[in-house]
Amino acid sequence: MSRASRRALVTGGGVRVGRAIALALGEAGYRVAVHYHSDRAAAERTATEAAAGRTEPVSLPADLSAPGDAASLIGRAAEALGGLDLLVNSAAIFPRARPEDVTVADWDRVFALNARGVFLCSREAAARMEAGSSIVNIADLAAFEGWPSYAPYAATKAAVVSLTRSLARAWAPRIRVNAVAPGPVLLPEGTDEEGRRRAAESTAMGRIGRPEDVAGAVLYLDGADFVTGEVLRVDGGEHLERSREG
Repeated sequence: MSRASRRALVTGGGVRVGRAIALALGEAGYRVAVHYHSDRAAAERTATEAAAGRTEPVSLPADLSAPGDAASLIGRAAEALGGLDLLVNSAAIFPRARPEDVTVADWDRVFALNARGVFLCSREAAARMEAGSSIVNIADLAAFEGWPSYAPYAATKAAVVSLTRSLARAWAPRIRVNAVAPGPVLLPEGTDEEGRRRAAESTAMGRIGRPEDVAGAVLYLDGADFVTGEVLRVDGGEHLERSREG
């Protein structure tokens, strides 16, 4: 199937890295549905840009921390696009808190979206996809490192890595499941110049990446028909620097 005929849903596709992915898919010729939770205007803008006048823009609301919404979203996306060939699980929350301040409700809120939402969307999509389809999960270097101020988030991304490998084995050869683990490509809002300098120096490349670098990895993984269960780090070699420190 050519990219011009592939149909993709990007969760959290209206903003940040998700937006870059949706736009890159649209530029490559995919028909793209953009999911959002609360920022309808951003999702509609992204969907319109991704469609580029070729197709009708598709933006779809859902609270993916709610099991019923996760299942419903996939069905609505498949109906709007006429099927589904690629699911990109990008939606996530990134709360900052010291471990001792994390409540049970905080923990459950992060896991409901970042981990359970990925599983439920993937399972629903797999039930509708034809052979040759793929799922790409957006993980994070946090899955492999200790981030004291983001412990629940890091734990969910470790879960996403494990889930990627489990689902790749479960659904092969019909559906491939891979993940991208970005490093410093889009820093948290409010990061000062010193924070940016430290982030750049943490990489072997000596610079901060771009959301478009992650989007390129998604495009590669969707087209790499002999790759499944892979977690592709897009981090400018930050993991190499961490290894050297160890």
